[in-house]
Amino acid sequence: MRGTVKRGPAIRAMLASGISGLALIALPAAAQTEPTMPTSPTTPSTAPAGSEAEAQAEAAATGDIVVTARRRSETLNGVPVVVSVIGQTQIANNNATDLSKIGELTPTVIVGAYKSNGGGSIAIRGISSPANQAGFEQAVSVALDGVQTSDGRIAQLGIFDVQQVEVLKGPQALLFGKNNTAGVISISTADPTDRLEISGRTAYEFVGDETTTDVAVSGPLSDRFGARLAVRYRNLDGWLRNTAQPIANPFYRAATGAPAGAAQLPGTTDPRPGDEEFLARLTLKGEPTDNFTFRIKSFFARNKDAGPGTATQNIGPCTGPNPRMYGIADPAADCVIDNRTTIGNLPAAISTTMRGGTADGSPYGKLTVLTEAINLGWKIGAVSIDSTTGYNYTKYRFFSGLDQTSYSQLAFFNEQRAEQFSQELRVTSDLQGPFNFMVGGFYQTARLHDNNDTKLNDGNYNAAANRYSSYEDLSLQTGNTLSAFAQLMVKPIPTIEIAGGARYTRERKQFSKENLYGIGTFNTANTVYSGSNQIGFLQGRFADSNVSPEATLTWRPDSRKTLFIAYKTGFKSGGFGVTSPLQTGTRIGDTDFDSEKARGFEVGAKGLFLNGRLRLNVAAFAYKFTDLQVNTYDPARVAYTINNAGEVRQRGAEAEVHYSPVQALTLHGAVAYTHNRFRNFVGQCYGYAFPTGTVRATATAPANCSFVNATTLTLQQDFGGRAPARSPDWAGNGGVELAIPVGDYKLTVTGDAVYSGSYYAAETMAPSTFQRALWRFNASARIAQIDDRWAVSVIGRNLTNKYYLLYAADRTGGASVPGAISEQRGVVARGREVALQLSGKF
Repeated sequence: MRGTVKRGPAIRAMLASGISGLALIALPAAAQTEPTMPTSPTTPSTAPAGSEAEAQAEAAATGDIVVTARRRSETLNGVPVVVSVIGQTQIANNNATDLSKIGELTPTVIVGAYKSNGGGSIAIRGISSPANQAGFEQAVSVALDGVQTSDGRIAQLGIFDVQQVEVLKGPQALLFGKNNTAGVISISTADPTDRLEISGRTAYEFVGDETTTDVAVSGPLSDRFGARLAVRYRNLDGWLRNTAQPIANPFYRAATGAPAGAAQLPGTTDPRPGDEEFLARLTLKGEPTDNFTFRIKSFFARNKDAGPGTATQNIGPCTGPNPRMYGIADPAADCVIDNRTTIGNLPAAISTTMRGGTADGSPYGKLTVLTEAINLGWKIGAVSIDSTTGYNYTKYRFFSGLDQTSYSQLAFFNEQRAEQFSQELRVTSDLQGPFNFMVGGFYQTARLHDNNDTKLNDGNYNAAANRYSSYEDLSLQTGNTLSAFAQLMVKPIPTIEIAGGARYTRERKQFSKENLYGIGTFNTANTVYSGSNQIGFLQGRFADSNVSPEATLTWRPDSRKTLFIAYKTGFKSGGFGVTSPLQTGTRIGDTDFDSEKARGFEVGAKGLFLNGRLRLNVAAFAYKFTDLQVNTYDPARVAYTINNAGEVRQRGAEAEVHYSPVQALTLHGAVAYTHNRFRNFVGQCYGYAFPTGTVRATATAPANCSFVNATTLTLQQDFGGRAPARSPDWAGNGGVELAIPVGDYKLTVTGDAVYSGSYYAAETMAPSTFQRALWRFNASARIAQIDDRWAVSVIGRNLTNKYYLLYAADRTGGASVPGAISEQRGVVARGREVALQLSGKF
């Protein structure tokens, strides 16, 4: 692995641009000349000619919205898919600047940015993948301008200059690439305008001292070409408070030869950890000929934060008021879900010996993202051909303590790089008869590089190597995906549509891991791992293939009503746990996991009533998820337990309503009931410390757990009949928007309430990770010119200041009090926000 040639992001981006550049030259010449409508700003890819115009005309006539849930332009009321739409106004009224905040606007969506390891977790209808394992891809994929990613680190990314967000619920395997057993969040950013427009907004949030400034310049370059440049700068001083204090190092051992500088722990130099973000997107769009369109979106993001340790906090349970690290209490830390965290700087004598360490031992995190989305579309007769080329590059580099105490005994440097290159080609018909079709192919290559230098205890100083680290590892996972899909749509009569199709997917992955340095069980340099062809390397290969069919029967008695029933399936690839530490006793079976699958039915009804003033959508669904990918941390082994849950049975229903009794007033509401329950799954218990001298014959297992056998103290947990993590039975929201004309101005007032039922935030369902049912409230007031040339807004989020759990996991060093459950770390939702916002355009 040390001899592997590194391919930088610039090379891949150039490759993506080169392929599409050749297509720009060749494709128009090969196409027949026939007029077509340019792509709508709300669509992530080029739609069949004619269907776009029809959808826009129908939406204008009925007051509906155009969506692309089936990769073609259709009205929200007419598409036979359960989809929720979030528009520009709703995003602005709620100051939703990232995926987590956008997710709060739709019931059953929970997004938590974990930052370390997997980067984040995204749940729809209670189905998600854990965030504490870099090898997992998310069960919910995010399609940004038509290019998909299932990397959880997108939860850290700011989302801006958005035109529309579509949340597609349930399996979406047929038309959306890969890895979406739970759903897809499709984000369309704004396209160039048909006239020169300069717009901007700046906001100041008072509680976190957060400044956000967006600027966009957009307009035509000629009668056939347009461009848009949008940038954002955001700086957050911090809504969390780091309570770490200077303290004598109780883990210092002079006998190891450790320098005296390690005897004192410095506390923190940043009592208010925040982050700084810069985002930029350039969009080029054109119609060089009457039958050819293109759109290119280049996106860059750079985020600097105070390290992932400051983004989580200790949530207990604690023996006493303070958390403990290896049994020693930290008087500066607490065990309450609030706005306080605790992460101490490392002494300079320790941090300077670690890879990526800072001179003063302070933590940091640096995220860099590059994406390229290139959409080409041309029409040959009644057939449209669409090409989507995508490139995603993500690099997160950090150095931080991670044990949520002033001691920072668990600390490490991590550099994680992920690259994905994809190409999709779709052929779609727009025939006048009863038959239409879509066929296509998808190809993706992926590369995940992960390097960790990890310190577990300051007492492990190795004088000969001048290192405090317990191990330094290097992992590499590569993979490629090849799939083909086809859909046939038949209308035997004008009001009935039968659509059916399938996607074939072939997935291949290779995995290799080695310890560059290690002590004790982490000294693996001479270990021969079964199935590996190099000493000291753990290696594995994964291969799987799948056919995911889908069928939908739709009845549209008229243009304002739609009823449908669908059979859907989903597939999420297996692979390897890149984050899992490598030890002499590790086996490839400890790190690999199988593919996850879903299948089931949903039935829905949609309607527009009262001349379009009332929109009502209802749906019921029944799915079965097999081999759900789960991951828990075993603090006793300093290892992750990776496996597949037997089955999750899902039954539920949901409804959405939008009503405008008068032009100035809009009411909206949504409610969802999702009953998810495990079947045939016995997994790991949460961390628990048995008293010294405990033997199996006299031991008592903690609540909800049992022993694996009659001879050892190894615990297990039967999850049968229990809901998965982050899966509330009930969720809903409701709100009002009132717009009052006042001369040449208008006053708009909004209020929104969001409800979530109770759930466990951690896969192990540790008692302290139980999140009780909660309400949160948002409100805004806006005064603007009638034509919106300028506006002043006051926006409030989470006005009741409710801190609640988005994600949780066992904490290293927290299972150290005899007879006590392991302490947990959690990602906590941000508290109250109050922002003043100014916006304008000309």
